[in-house]
Amino acid sequence: MKILSAIRSNELLKHSSILFGGMMVVHVSNMVYQMVVGRVLPSEEYALLAAFLGVLAILQRPLGTLQTSISHYSSILKQDHREGDIKRLLKKWLLLTGGPALFFGTLMILFSETLAIFFHIDRTEPIIIVGAIFPAMFLVPIMNGTIQGMQRFGWASISAILGAFTRLALGAGLVCIVYPACGWAMLGHGLSIYMTLGILCIGVAAGLKGVVVSDYALPSMRYYMLQSLCIQAAYAVLMTADVILVKHYFPNDRQFAFAATLGRMIVFLPGAIAVAMFPKVASKGTTSDYQKSTFLKSFYITFLFVICAVAGCWLFAGLVAEIIFGISEPSPYLKSMIRAMSAVMALAALLNVTIQYLVAQRRFFGAWGVVVFAVLYIVATIFNHETAFEIVVCAAITNLGALLATLFFCLKRGRDE
Repeated sequence: MKILSAIRSNELLKHSSILFGGMMVVHVSNMVYQMVVGRVLPSEEYALLAAFLGVLAILQRPLGTLQTSISHYSSILKQDHREGDIKRLLKKWLLLTGGPALFFGTLMILFSETLAIFFHIDRTEPIIIVGAIFPAMFLVPIMNGTIQGMQRFGWASISAILGAFTRLALGAGLVCIVYPACGWAMLGHGLSIYMTLGILCIGVAAGLKGVVVSDYALPSMRYYMLQSLCIQAAYAVLMTADVILVKHYFPNDRQFAFAATLGRMIVFLPGAIAVAMFPKVASKGTTSDYQKSTFLKSFYITFLFVICAVAGCWLFAGLVAEIIFGISEPSPYLKSMIRAMSAVMALAALLNVTIQYLVAQRRFFGAWGVVVFAVLYIVATIFNHETAFEIVVCAAITNLGALLATLFFCLKRGRDE
């Protein structure tokens, strides 16, 4: 009872618990999805799926700039008691992004054969699916950012859960029932994004029902979004480029995709803490004691979580591979890669907390180090890629460097509120 009372009395813990509970369900659902497709798909099909999902992840990170920006300015409007203007902000950005997203998605579908040849793929279906989900990929961050800024985390959890269930039921189901090919798994993934979008729209509509719109000018998001875009894109490279680089340099490596997928799971769950933290520490460039305390709590909780997750992967690498992917006798190479990728993704999970804090505070100078280390990562892999392990080492060093650089600026005192 004391624990429940403590959670209810602390907004960070309460909202983190809501998101964490939802993400636990999503995590289990995604794990079952990976277990099914990992067992049913041939190794070359699973490697292709992992590469496509890696590309989508890199696209989604810069698009996360929309979510970050909308969340930041929705939080500021909420703090200024201008909830009605969140509706105006939302309409503006839905119009600005919806049209271009539909246009480029249509282009991808029309030129799917050309793109398939460019990426050395022997089919067009995965390209067509990516083109079809392109509009939703732009709209989901906007709706998610609005939900996050309004701190309606229950709707965020519901949308994520139903999206994950759709991905599992259709993606894994189609692979098992119709045919074990990458395209069917991608189709389920795409439809899950549309399910998430639909639930988010309902949540936003409920939250903005009856609010009063003011005549005040909306804040300009362009400069904030431009800087966020560069930083989020750099973080996407640090967190997800490994699977693409290994696919490029070692096209016959069928095992790395499994290790990369397991490592990515470590980043997923503690992400709820950074999401709950963001609107609570959002400011116009000032820092209060409450915001600094909220950041430190978020960082410590994330640190404890990833330490436990990494310890589990190091101690039980073979068992984890067997449970999730059905690999009864994992090779020493796969087990070593699982251990290495768990460590890299632990650094990426902590880096996400420091980036979110600096961006929420508009302290961009401290976050630009992420861009520098992302460039160093790519340059380092160009000269060091004799083995896949060298690429992982480059990822570990650059993620650690970015983490230490951003943590320094997070701990450095900002302007007092």
